Amino acid sequence: MRMSQCFWILVAAGLLSSGCGLFPEGRGSDSEPAYRMQLADSLEREGLFQGAARQYTTVAEQFPESSYYPSAVRRAALMYSISPYSARNDSAAYRWYIAYLSLPLKKPERENVRVTVEFLHRILLLHAQIAQIYTAADSLTVLTKRHSASLNADSRRMQELELQLQLARDELRKIKEIDLRLSKSRVR
Repeated sequence: MRMSQCFWILVAAGLLSSGCGLFPEGRGSDSEPAYRMQLADSLEREGLFQGAARQYTTVAEQFPESSYYPSAVRRAALMYSISPYSARNDSAAYRWYIAYLSLPLKKPERENVRVTVEFLHRILLLHAQIAQIYTAADSLTVLTKRHSASLNADSRRMQELELQLQLARDELRKIKEIDLRLSKSRVR
């Protein structure tokens, strides 16, 4: 597909998502969900998974009574789960797979989706645990920096006190020498 075709697909997607309808028949017609499904399929073929996911989601949310609903739900879940990592949305994929499980599915497909849902649930739990670990690590880093600064200050203070102690010892030694001289001079 050439760049100009991609441009027009994205323009149409933008118009549709902003509420500018291209279909005079109204929302109940199967022509808009059919068009959106075709647009989503084109975006998917081009590797534009986020755009495809948005189109499939729109069909699923705005046309739940259409014949495209089951496919839109399944494809939305898939697009959210296969997007590149930076654009991936596991919680959206999980939500759409749960919606797909509520549809009448054949047993093997239901089992596959159930396993996928379980894996996504575990992934979401791991993401939450990782976030907690990062939060704890950040807190520990702050505490470490505070303790390090405190230890450095204590170390400097200890060096100052050791220096004062050494000076006091030197003074005490001098005083003892003077006292010793004075006592010897008195004895004579």
